[in-house]
Amino acid sequence: GAWGWALSRGLDLAERISEIDAKRSVVTGYSRLGKSALMAAARDERFAVCIPNQTGGGGAPLAKRDYGENISTENRSFTHWYCRAYAKYAKDPHKTLTFDQHLFLACVAPRALLVEGFGSPWFDTEGEYLAVKAASPVWELLTGSGLPKVAWPEDYDTSAIGNRLGYVRRSQEHGISAYDWNWLMDFADKAFGR
Repeated sequence: GAWGWALSRGLDLAERISEIDAKRSVVTGYSRLGKSALMAAARDERFAVCIPNQTGGGGAPLAKRDYGENISTENRSFTHWYCRAYAKYAKDPHKTLTFDQHLFLACVAPRALLVEGFGSPWFDTEGEYLAVKAASPVWELLTGSGLPKVAWPEDYDTSAIGNRLGYVRRSQEHGISAYDWNWLMDFADKAFGR
């Protein structure tokens, strides 16, 4: 949350610089900063495009799947990231959670959102895709266009990238790659009507 807040403060500064068109802002990051980018976009409507990358648990993947980086491992390994109340969902999240991450993603609508993943079971790429798919009706309602109607895409398959909502994944290492930057720029261009 603090990092998401800091991203908004950076946008405050960008708005004061006449050479920057802050209305065309893209917030991105990977891993913890991917979670932060999502938080910033969910809370600050000035971010026109959000492209979180490899967020892992607490970010884009559905928590109720209880797979990979899940509520239990998050509370055990990353106690400084989450409030104590979050731990009550660690046992049987599919029964105890009354919400899931697709609702978090939907907070970005109707602005543009592209979730980028990579092939590590820890980061639950299928859970990311399912969350985007579950959030898609919000974009459909607000913009008339949601996630393209395709199956969970293979690595490097861009068929699930729509005009305002999308999902893509790759192999390689944890971090932002040249593929990620290319997908980010192409998606932002579409969102800005270029």
